[in-house]
Amino acid sequence: MKKILKVTALSLALALTSGLANAAENIAFINAAYLFQNHPDRKAIEEKLDAEFKPQVEKLEASKQAIEEKIQAERQKIDEQVAKLEKDAKDPKQRPSELQKRQEDLYKQQAAAEEEINKLVAEHDKQAQEFQVAYDRRQAEERTKLLESIQQATDKVAKNKKYTLVLDANSVVYANDGKDITEEVLKAIPAQAK
Repeated sequence: MKKILKVTALSLALALTSGLANAAENIAFINAAYLFQNHPDRKAIEEKLDAEFKPQVEKLEASKQAIEEKIQAERQKIDEQVAKLEKDAKDPKQRPSELQKRQEDLYKQQAAAEEEINKLVAEHDKQAQEFQVAYDRRQAEERTKLLESIQQATDKVAKNKKYTLVLDANSVVYANDGKDITEEVLKAIPAQAK
């Protein structure tokens, strides 16, 4: 009987202390996606990245345009030669062996043009991939800076309001009114981008 009483008393003591510990928790939440979208530096950073990579984008666009023009020119040149060959084939004065030789030359010319265009396309694709890697890396660097400033602002607000835990709104199932500190954190984020 004494053991049962001790176990019951111990259980009650544990329940009361865990209840008191939970009561001491002061929990808030933020909407991290909203903070990221409305960060005061976000637009400035986007403009900075656009300006930084504008010359490379223009170079890639010019390269693509040059390739398209080359394809058009080669296509037109070959079409003209095919039309001339077809016209000459109807002429009874033309020798079949001469026409055959011209046709073979036309195939070789077409194959050489395709090979040259394929090389240009491969080089353009390589440059486009290198550009994308560089752009993604810079974008990740800037995104990290934004997230760090959100974290610092969240820490500052949480310490000032004495919150012991701040969660992301996506992980919160239920919360009392007044526990969403997203706007307070947004106001605490200093605009730093130039």
